[in-house]
Amino acid sequence: MDGKAEYSIGIDCGSTLCKGVLLSRHGVAAYSLQPTGWNLQESASHVLANLKGNAADVGLNAADNDLAVNIPVIATGYGRDMVTERTKAVTEISAHARGAEYLMPGVRTVIDIGGQDCKVIAVENGKVTSFQMNDKCAAGTGRFMQMVLERFNADINLLDTLLAAGKIIRLNSTCAVFAESEIIGLLAKGHSREEIVGGVALSMAVKISSLAARVGLKPPVVLTGGLAESSGIRRALSEVLKVDVQFLPQGIYAGAIGAACIGVF
Repeated sequence: MDGKAEYSIGIDCGSTLCKGVLLSRHGVAAYSLQPTGWNLQESASHVLANLKGNAADVGLNAADNDLAVNIPVIATGYGRDMVTERTKAVTEISAHARGAEYLMPGVRTVIDIGGQDCKVIAVENGKVTSFQMNDKCAAGTGRFMQMVLERFNADINLLDTLLAAGKIIRLNSTCAVFAESEIIGLLAKGHSREEIVGGVALSMAVKISSLAARVGLKPPVVLTGGLAESSGIRRALSEVLKVDVQFLPQGIYAGAIGAACIGVF
């Protein structure tokens, strides 16, 4: 035996979504996801409770008073310190690198668009070799896009529909606060929501490209985080970066999977 557990729970407690997985040496046994809301600790506990229930389904002793004694709980993300049942906490940078490698062996660059920041991570064999992060401005983050969608009484599920039109009005502002004022002005001039959302996607891609230039972009490139399943965001990134940003199945769970890998492998 190598001292590693047969099962591990990874929880990626982000500012917008809390994601969790139950991982075994044979693959992911269960997923859990819910909006983070205002109480990160409560959200993480709810995700863990869901995974405990799934642990019972695969024959583990989920009735144990402290599941973490039997199954390591590895926490990551913005709210990792709020996961009170954690066995260990790891940075989201290392977790996303490890998770992306698990989901797509051989990946070299990971773009993580989170609610509070965005990151470009250079990876080799699942380990971080370099990274750049924007956590000073909302531009380039998932929260920026969410704010714009909310102005149109839309949610993230409508994002790809709006981007599919291929319409773009370029935003002059690189700051999210000034961009919001600019968007109000564009609406007053009669520009469509498709044009504005297309412009926001382009602005995000340009912001991320400046991070990528400092890291050194190498394919394969994948997208993780809350926007990982958006074909429109991947397309905008691919056009600006001039490289194919590939679809990563279950990429939204990459951080949680990477955290769980630390407990199993």
